[in-house]
Amino acid sequence: MSRIAVIGGGIAGCTAAAELAAAGQQVLLIEKEDSLGGNIKNYGCKADSLCTRCNLCLVDSVFNQVHQEENIEVLFDTTVIDCLKEDEGFTLITSSGELEEQQPDISEVILATGHTRWSELETGTPEIFRDERIIWASDFEDMLEGRQDQLTGQNLKFDLGFEPESAVFLQCNGSRSLQEKARYCSKVCCGYNYRIARVLRNNFPEMDLSMFFIDMQEAGFLVNLSREDLKEREIDYYNCKPLRLEKEKDSLILHYEDQQRGKMATLETDLLVLSEGIHPGSNHERWARIFNLQENEDGFLRTIWSPAESGIYLAGTITSPGDIATTMAESKTVAYKLLENKLSKAKV
Repeated sequence: MSRIAVIGGGIAGCTAAAELAAAGQQVLLIEKEDSLGGNIKNYGCKADSLCTRCNLCLVDSVFNQVHQEENIEVLFDTTVIDCLKEDEGFTLITSSGELEEQQPDISEVILATGHTRWSELETGTPEIFRDERIIWASDFEDMLEGRQDQLTGQNLKFDLGFEPESAVFLQCNGSRSLQEKARYCSKVCCGYNYRIARVLRNNFPEMDLSMFFIDMQEAGFLVNLSREDLKEREIDYYNCKPLRLEKEKDSLILHYEDQQRGKMATLETDLLVLSEGIHPGSNHERWARIFNLQENEDGFLRTIWSPAESGIYLAGTITSPGDIATTMAESKTVAYKLLENKLSKAKV
């Protein structure tokens, strides 16, 4: 019996695999790590006293469905190193440690290997230097661990060696700049940092909080993100990007242009939180060669021929930046389109 191969066990790959299996298809899910989850497997709930619609509560049910679904075979610690075109499909060559194997009878392939975060790249913003007071937004995940199913606002603790009394969130770090190799908006950073700021406000009501935006992404599930909402939560809003950063003995000094007053100004903070733009995965060039795909001008992947003809489908942030809800919705659409094309072929 033929199988559909899904490469990548993150939220995109697992969503597509679960939909296909529920429709009666045999699915081979190939994951390079030893567990499912991809980029978000260690993320915690961003609720304060209310749900902030980060959609992490939707994720565990998808991963559980994959583990429980009899129609899904999962290969962990496995990578795909080649794809051989057969008359009626494909044979994938996989590697697990030193062992290479053939995975025959593959009718279609869904490539869903996700993205790379800005903090994982070897390069970074030149004007940002290393300092214990400068952290990535994802560094908060250790604080949020175990909160996936809670609507809570209590008892978070900093593990920084000091207790900050102020924090500044720097948006568009790793995005919106040729210098940072990303002209595009990553779409997720505003909502991610906004939710963390809300958690901090709820846990540390006396903390001074500020956010620097080039512009504010209010689309999708971020209906509460606005200047009015930030003002209500006593989170200061700066509609610019700092031009320079200096460090003093006990604080950081951000230099920025005060557009309302038309002159340079400074802001002092104990902690600087860098957003993490979404960047193309490190294997995109290899995937393009193996599956005859094309990289767009930003480095994300797109198909050359229609998936209905080639049998190769793309799902998730391998194609462009996206949040959890968008990724899940689009991955379901990919699965439905594959099933539709499969049915059309069977009728011919």
